[in-house]
Amino acid sequence: MKKWGIAVGLVVFASTAHAQFPRKGADNIPNGVAAPFVGKWSIGFPEGEGMINGKPVVDCERPVELKAAGQGGLIFRSSEGREISFELNAFEGRTTWMPEQGASILAVWTEPDAFFSYTVDSMTGRAGWNDPRVFRRCR
Repeated sequence: MKKWGIAVGLVVFASTAHAQFPRKGADNIPNGVAAPFVGKWSIGFPEGEGMINGKPVVDCERPVELKAAGQGGLIFRSSEGREISFELNAFEGRTTWMPEQGASILAVWTEPDAFFSYTVDSMTGRAGWNDPRVFRRCR
């Protein structure tokens, strides 16, 4: 019985580890500019078959807020009120958020009110393509 539990766990892990999340954004949304990001957002995980569709990490009752800081800058305001500034750059069909310090983030638009974000490991420069967060615009 124990062996079956381990085998099933490995199959579930393998199927989510090989999930193909978007790496290039929707063509109709510009990259590298702040305007599309401006607003209040919930943050959760990808949803779909074979995924764990749970409660968002940040919901619309206490959303994060993204504000423009000029044309190519963005201010991320957490639900607790902390702010981080990012410089935005367009790169290969996505937007790179570059902070003054720390790991950068890749944002990949899937529709005007949703985008996937991937943290880039500051040591290796590799994106966490298998572990995205999904920002969904609050209404």
